[in-house]
This record gives sequence, structure tokens and C-alpha cells, in this order.
Amino acid sequence: MKLQLKFGLILSTISILSYVSFANAETKVIASIKPLHSLVSYVMDGVGKPGILVDGSSSPHTFQLKPSHAEMLQEADIIFWIGEDLESFLESPLESIATNSKHIALMESDEIELLKFREKNIFEDHDDHDDHADEHGDDHDEHEDHADEHGDDHDEHDDHADEHGDDHADGHGDHGDHGFEWAGVFDLTEGTYNWSFAKVGGEYADPAMKMVILMSDEIESSEERAEELLESSSSTDRNHSSTLSANDSAFMLNFDESRETTVFSVEIKEAGKYAFFTEHMPFEFEADEHFFKDLSGNDVEPIAQEPDSGHHDHHHGHAHGEFDIHFWLDPEIAKTIVMIVSSELSELDPSNASIYNSNATKALSEIDQLIAATKGKINSNAKYVVFHDAYQYFEKRFGIEVVGALTVNPEVLPGAKQLSEIREAIEHENVNCLFSEPQFNPTIAETIAADTGVKAAVIDPLGAELELGKDLYFELINDLSSSFESC
Repeated sequence: MKLQLKFGLILSTISILSYVSFANAETKVIASIKPLHSLVSYVMDGVGKPGILVDGSSSPHTFQLKPSHAEMLQEADIIFWIGEDLESFLESPLESIATNSKHIALMESDEIELLKFREKNIFEDHDDHDDHADEHGDDHDEHEDHADEHGDDHDEHDDHADEHGDDHADGHGDHGDHGFEWAGVFDLTEGTYNWSFAKVGGEYADPAMKMVILMSDEIESSEERAEELLESSSSTDRNHSSTLSANDSAFMLNFDESRETTVFSVEIKEAGKYAFFTEHMPFEFEADEHFFKDLSGNDVEPIAQEPDSGHHDHHHGHAHGEFDIHFWLDPEIAKTIVMIVSSELSELDPSNASIYNSNATKALSEIDQLIAATKGKINSNAKYVVFHDAYQYFEKRFGIEVVGALTVNPEVLPGAKQLSEIREAIEHENVNCLFSEPQFNPTIAETIAADTGVKAAVIDPLGAELELGKDLYFELINDLSSSFESC
């Protein structure tokens, strides 16, 4: 009996690890999020299984790469992701770690028609604005000037090439409009910690970089001073085993080429919150270990961070782009994704092209059936409020009326004014249901639902609780339609 149990545990472990690695596929494929992983898995059925980055109930908006993810990126042949407006954590690693792989950002495909984000949390048909057509009608030519998405109107990325190009070569270039590329706040007790920088792929991401440590409980209040220190010509050199501490100066960290890992001690003299500002993403220097640990070897994680300080504007909008990137929630667009995946894999792995094409044809047929079944379940008379503006592709495909969202940006909790507007909209519009999401704390949604007497429920655009595999996407859409139907 014990032997059978042990053998069963081994098989379960192998099954789980098959998704963490590449399941013996000759072509090593990664998908960033679960719905995309499902569609890629369908196309690869019979050939191999893709790796997954954002698994479980994690949100791509706040996800942090681990050393195991960096290793996957380094080994991958091709990486499918939505784009920098969703997985901002991937933007720099794709350039610094996944240097030998092909990167397919689906939001940049001309074959996918993007919708613009709705600017306010009460949507157009339910506020005082009468220019709905301007956003979604004649002026809604998302692809007329598709380059604008990352060009003149996308100021956050105007100098992106400078950030990682020529100026980046010397290690201390122009990080967009900011003097740092990453910032994180840690809640630390008094004592000593280790901050390590490891070689990835046999070399450091840069031979040296600056770091500033300030006693501060938030990034925004201290970032101006941090930038001044980082951009100053004055800094204090630190080498392997040197000690860093919070003070009003910048450290120049020099990485020891003779070592696989350069380690600095961080001395905290007083318990409290500390903001660290660095010229590079810390995970660019992660190999097998987390970059920040206490002396017992426990990982120390930030309580807040800016994954890419070149995109601070995402505090004032959704992510850092003008387009909604939750397009996988429209099954018609999922069919386009399937064809893109099949084409890319066939080009990369022509020996299995017939399998990819056959699987894609089957997937298209099943998605058509899914669309027909979903249309039959939707109640077009019901009205809803969602946690964040992530469902308009689903809404438009199936005629669902969503009055508004608690927040436009899931990284920023709604303020008192937004909550007041939502309560008023719920009462005025006779909303049937208010949805929260498993990736975020449901307390606010549940409280408003209780106060206003509407039903509270959970919907999930990512399939957090669903089992990885080719069937996940179909279960995701079925779950969404069932949630709207039950309300």
C-alpha cells in the first residue's frame, strides 16, 4: 500500500513538473498566462507541452519572475505572450535573458483588432458622456496607426530603445524619463541581509550598476531624491562582500567577474520600511536563488515594487497602454490566436507542421461550437458591475451589459469617489450582480454588494482554479458565461 502511494505521488509530481519544464518537447515553447497556454497546448497536442509562467491564482499585473522562470526563458525556442501592457514583468527579461528565442507578442499582431480602454469606471452608456462613437465608432481605428500604440502617443515607450540599447551598454544609460529601472519597498527588521547578483548565461547583465537605499514606506515619495542620487556623478564604490546601508547617497556596485555570484551585505540598523532603487531589474541577475535573503536563507520579498520604472504612468491608467489586452476572452479572437500559434510553430518545427495544422483545424471547430453554446446561455437583459475593466471583448461578442468596474487599473484600489459612483450606478441602473476576481481581495466588492443588496459573485478572466491543459480555455469561457447566466 505504501509503495503504491509513493508511486502515485511520484507520478503526480512528474505530471506537475511537465508543465514547469517543457515535457520533453524538442521545440521548447513557453506561454505566459493560462488561457494562452491552453490554446498553445491544443495546437501542440501530440508533440509536447508548453511551459507556463503565470500559474495558479497569480495575476500578471503583479507577477514576479523566479530563478526557475529565468532558466525557462533562457532555454526557450519561442515565447508566446500577450504583450507589455499585461505582462510588464516580461519586457526586460525577454531582452536580457531570452536572447535566443523568438518572442510573439500577440497584442502587436495586425490580425487582432484591439479595443481601447474605457477611461472611467462608469462606462460610456451609463454616464454623462455622449461621445461613445468617438471611442468605439468612426474614430476607433485601432490599427490605422498601429505603430502609435508604441510610438508618439505612447510616451512611456518613446525612449525604450535608449533604455535597453546604446545607452544601456555602459550600464548607466537613460532609463526612460527616470534614473532607475526598478524600485521596491521592503519591510525589514533590524539586522543583516544578503543581496546577490548572479551570472546568467555565463555573464552578468552588466559589469556594474548603481543602487540607492532610502528609509521610506513608499516609492513615489522618495523616487525624486533617488533619481537625483542615481544621476549624480558622485557615488560610493562597493565590491563583493561590501556592506550597503540606507543613506543619502548612491552605491556603485561592481560585480566580480571571477565569481559566479557577487554578494553584498545590507545592514539595517533600525526596523522599518526601506525603498531600494536600482539601474537594472534584480531578476536579470537571478540564476538559482532569489536576489534578496536574510541570513537564514529565507527569501525577502518586496511589499511594493515598480517592475519597470520607465512605465510609471501605469498608475494613472490601465497598465501603460491605451488598448485593452484581455482579447482572449473573445473566442473569435482565440481562433486567430490558434492560427498564429500554428503558423509560428510550423515554421519553427516543420517536421510536426501537419500535426499543428490538424490540431488547429480541430480547435477552430470546437471554438465555433463554444461560441454557439455561449450565445444560448447569455441573458441580455441583465446588468453587471465587474472588478476591473477586463471583459469588453466578451461583452461585445455576446451582448452583455456591464455598467462599470470598481477600478480601471487593477493595481490601484478604487478611491472614495469611484466607490460612490459605483454605488450610485448600481442603484440607478438596477444592477443584478457585482463580480470580484480570485486574483484580488474580494472585500470591497462583497461590502458594496451587501450594502446595495445585489448579488456578489466571482468571475475569473485567467482560469486561476482550472487545471492546465488544452481544455482550460473552453472551461474558462463556459465558467464566464455560467457566472453571467446565474446572476
